[in-house]
Amino acid sequence: MKQLFWVLALFNLGLFAYFNAGLILPSKPQAKLAEINPEKIKVLSQAQIEALPKKSVTSQVPAQVAPIATSCFEWGVFSDTNIANAQSAISQLALQATLKEQSPQQAKRFWVYRPPLKSAAEAQLRAAELKALGVENLFVVQDAKWKNAISFGIFEDEQLAIKLLNELKAKGIKDVTKTLRNQGKDLSSLLLNNLTETNIAELKKLKPSFPYASLKEVSCN
Repeated sequence: MKQLFWVLALFNLGLFAYFNAGLILPSKPQAKLAEINPEKIKVLSQAQIEALPKKSVTSQVPAQVAPIATSCFEWGVFSDTNIANAQSAISQLALQATLKEQSPQQAKRFWVYRPPLKSAAEAQLRAAELKALGVENLFVVQDAKWKNAISFGIFEDEQLAIKLLNELKAKGIKDVTKTLRNQGKDLSSLLLNNLTETNIAELKKLKPSFPYASLKEVSCN
């Protein structure tokens, strides 16, 4: 009889626990929903909307590439016998040039140079000796007529040529002279527009082949 009592008691206790589990066991925390108060809702005017602080958005605009600087130059003067060679050299550099005729007076150039040596090796050795004396602006001529000569500069103004000549002699360089170039008829120069720094550097490399032609910057028309 006692056993039946305890069985029934345990059975009732289990039923009580089952149907009242929510009261006995701790419940899971529930997120509290934000209360909405309709009376606090306010409709903003267009002016108030525009007055609201705005987030700054940094637009990623690609950096503009600076345009390549270009210049215009005149290269010359050339006689009718060597202008074709100059034009050929220009075309090999993929450059366009306009032919400009020169009067004998306009074409005057004064060349300061050391007469041709016997061989290229001797000319290179002499050029190295001159550089050791502080003469940097020189090159060994490759042109057939003046091959292995050493050029120091071409000038339109004779006084500038004389000044350079005296400076070289003051350094002990005696084997140097000045001569007037480009006398005669049918003289011309080449006008080159929109040259980049690379183009100018390539043209300057042609000096040994055209020793009596000068490259000068001119205004672009």
